[in-house]
Amino acid sequence: MKIVITPVVVVPDMSPLIHLAAAGRLTLLQEFGRVVVMDIVAYEASDDPSRPWAQDVAAWLAEGQRPGTNLPVEVVKTEIGEAYRLARQANPQFRMQNAGESAIRDWLVDTLPEIGGPALVVYEDKKMPRLIQREHLAQVVVVATTRAFLAFAEERGLIASAEGEWNEIISRASGANPRQDVQVIRPAPQS
Repeated sequence: MKIVITPVVVVPDMSPLIHLAAAGRLTLLQEFGRVVVMDIVAYEASDDPSRPWAQDVAAWLAEGQRPGTNLPVEVVKTEIGEAYRLARQANPQFRMQNAGESAIRDWLVDTLPEIGGPALVVYEDKKMPRLIQREHLAQVVVVATTRAFLAFAEERGLIASAEGEWNEIISRASGANPRQDVQVIRPAPQS
């Protein structure tokens, strides 16, 4: 599945953050470009320290925002994220469906035209490719599952085996789907 992509920005959703944390591979994201995490995604992945890998994600986010870091991570403030933060203060059990995906979509629609492309969105939720296509972003956004992202990393020589890393994730992260396909939705060639 050889694919060459040099994204301007890498935008992970929550599940990929958890899965990469489980394998100790969060820094792979920074190897592909500027990493931008929506605040709602950061909250979902790290605000409950009792959840598996939340502390690892929180530490990675904190390190990525430290001034002068060699592995920066930008956490973008969004309206959805602020609403989620306030709702969680009032009710710690509060959850929002599809909030991360919606925040990613909104940010791409608002920001991608000014920064150009391509963008790499790493996801697990099957809704993400449809959101990207519905917003007519498919010409500038590559959408890849965590498993496909690991294949990209192997192709670049960043890891020895994508399949080995995926198996590590499956063994450590209870939410990882062992049958998750390697899926990439990429821009069609311009004619």
